[in-house]
Amino acid sequence: MSYHWLWFVPRETASRSRWHKPYHDGIRTELPAPVAPRAGTAVDARVLAPSIPGVYWLQWDMVEEGVTWFAQVSPRQPLALVIILPPLYWILVPLPLLIAIAGINSGARGFSRASDGARGFSRAADGARGFSRATDRARGFSRASDIWWCFASLFAKPFIVFHDALLEPTAVAYWLTIVAAVAPVVLIALVFPRRARAWTLLAVGIFGSLVILADVVYYRFFGDVLSTPALLGVRQTGHVWGSIRSLFTPGLLWLIVDWPFALWLTIELSRTTQPSTPVATRAVSSAAALAILAGSGLALSARGVLASMPLDQMFRDRAVVEQLGLFGFHAYDTWNYLRGTWLRVPVSETQLDEAAAWFEARRALRAGAGPTFGAARGKNLIVVQVESLQDFAVDLRIDGQDVMPHLRRWSDDSARFTSVTDQTNEGRTSDAELTTMTSLLPLDHGAAAFRYPGNHYVALPRVLADHGYRTLSAVAFEPGFWNRQVMHPSYGFQRTLFEPDFQMTEQIGWGLNDRDFLQQMVPPLTKLPRPFLAWLITLSLHHPFENFPASHKVLKLGALEGTSIGNYLHTMRFFDEALEDFTRALAAHGLADDSVLVVFGDHDAGFARDETLAALVGIGADDRSWTLNDRVPLFVRAPGLRGVNRIAAGQTDLAPTLLALLGIDPAPLPYVGRNLLGDAGSSPVPRPYGDWVDDRHLALSRRDDHACVDLARRVTVDWADCRAEDDAARRERDVSRLVVTGDLQRRIWERMTAGVK
Repeated sequence: MSYHWLWFVPRETASRSRWHKPYHDGIRTELPAPVAPRAGTAVDARVLAPSIPGVYWLQWDMVEEGVTWFAQVSPRQPLALVIILPPLYWILVPLPLLIAIAGINSGARGFSRASDGARGFSRAADGARGFSRATDRARGFSRASDIWWCFASLFAKPFIVFHDALLEPTAVAYWLTIVAAVAPVVLIALVFPRRARAWTLLAVGIFGSLVILADVVYYRFFGDVLSTPALLGVRQTGHVWGSIRSLFTPGLLWLIVDWPFALWLTIELSRTTQPSTPVATRAVSSAAALAILAGSGLALSARGVLASMPLDQMFRDRAVVEQLGLFGFHAYDTWNYLRGTWLRVPVSETQLDEAAAWFEARRALRAGAGPTFGAARGKNLIVVQVESLQDFAVDLRIDGQDVMPHLRRWSDDSARFTSVTDQTNEGRTSDAELTTMTSLLPLDHGAAAFRYPGNHYVALPRVLADHGYRTLSAVAFEPGFWNRQVMHPSYGFQRTLFEPDFQMTEQIGWGLNDRDFLQQMVPPLTKLPRPFLAWLITLSLHHPFENFPASHKVLKLGALEGTSIGNYLHTMRFFDEALEDFTRALAAHGLADDSVLVVFGDHDAGFARDETLAALVGIGADDRSWTLNDRVPLFVRAPGLRGVNRIAAGQTDLAPTLLALLGIDPAPLPYVGRNLLGDAGSSPVPRPYGDWVDDRHLALSRRDDHACVDLARRVTVDWADCRAEDDAARRERDVSRLVVTGDLQRRIWERMTAGVK
């Protein structure tokens, strides 16, 4: 079930009018069950209004994806006339600018002098008393215009986020939005004299605008609002400026266009010689305003609205914003961060015992077993972590051209895992390193690299170092990025090569191009004592995929040329050729036959849902299709490994799988992942925001709703079919979160290896 928005034309001319074309094809709503001929069913469908106000025809329709819309073969679907009004934020966001300009016009010193002249004129004109009173009122507005501007700024601008992120705030969220705008303004007006008040209100208004601006940009990149832990990575902003710049639109000017006028207004008010309002008067007014807000809050509490919000069960920050408003969320998120760090309660012995017991119960899933256990014993391990590489790119063909022909051929002489879901969250690349090296899930908010850099991990590099491996990581970038100068030694790398260790030749994307990076790594690898682990992190492929050098473009992309998607495909092909040159160089130096070579993608490319990309990949534009396509490739080239493995997997499965292949039993290790080459079974693989996938089902968590999708039939089934696996996935998240936040991995490992349960 879906719909079309059609430009309005009279019915009698609709069929022959060139304007009677779909303006917008709607979001889909699956039928709850098969419908027999001549039968009917009730469907609760969601409608997304057009972004441009106007008059439209709304036509409900059925669609079979990839086949046809029913109206195209049987144009008898009814039309309904709909008037689309401007969104609320169109009305609200200009208010701060208009109030600042009005305050300047009515209260500037020049106008004040003109008012004095008006008084003189009033003594000579009968009707001037009314004008004088109007002048006094204008002067009264002028004296309070800084208060009104700050209130309007804090109240109106959050609606930009509501609109941009398609949020549906609750009554509580709207009430807290008003509270967040009124409370600081009232308190400042109560405490500060006029001159200090004006400057303080200016600072508060600008600070609130910056927070909202950061939320909008962060949402456009990550699909969620900015959390307090994510602010710990603010020093990296300069490195992602290309991505940030691409996310700015003219509509964001409303967040800053009022600043110059507010500054002008503040300067004028700070120069005034008029006396401040008496403290008693300010106190009474402030108390009355706060009492009204408190009373409305008590009314909401009495209805049970506040108490019924399950904030701790929400998997996305945007869902919390819908419950608490923007500034309410930031207050709640900051408190959670402080509570989880500085005010963190130590893990109890009971919690530690329960977590250790959970890992013990999963021993068989990660144990070294089967014919592949120890198949690469004593060999080197070379891992290439590829920036933004998604699985669909490996098999993609454009007009008969393979995008990644060399990596695609690896399917013939390697183990290829095609259903590895992207488990990264806000930490992106740092989350990929955490999940693959420590076999733990990323945090719900922020990056462990910044929140818990002092943890004692039992990571893959540490385990290999304990078994006599020389461990090396390399990334041709700054040591401070993602806090790698701290995290990589914590993971167990004995040495890490950073930007100063490379010849910075041609740079593509964020740093040294992949071809030169991999080629420059060959000499250090030949000198390493054996066996060794080398973890190589590429940089050329990164959102927003702009300005890829024309000299390296091989593919003929037609209409895609010059677009972000087109540049992404060029970077994929560039890495593919760089990888082929690298493997040949390893063979020439005698390393290819003596090493296990692993290639995997660290996270998705960051593309927003796009009909062009969906059509290119051959998927639908719905949640289900997009989530299933959020996969990263995993290739393991080792002796005796062949074929494609479609087991539902995650990045947490990498460490136990590789350790088992090298002959090191991962069973005693506190890893949430499984040995994919052993007896892994079909366990739910957790994804961010409460989603998970296994070999039979995909579970989607959206706001307070859940959807269980049968993968074989590609239909939504009853949630009861997913309940047991959902409980297991939730437990896995809880245990992994406890291990990270409580720094328990080494403690649990010591218990397990000592036989303490």
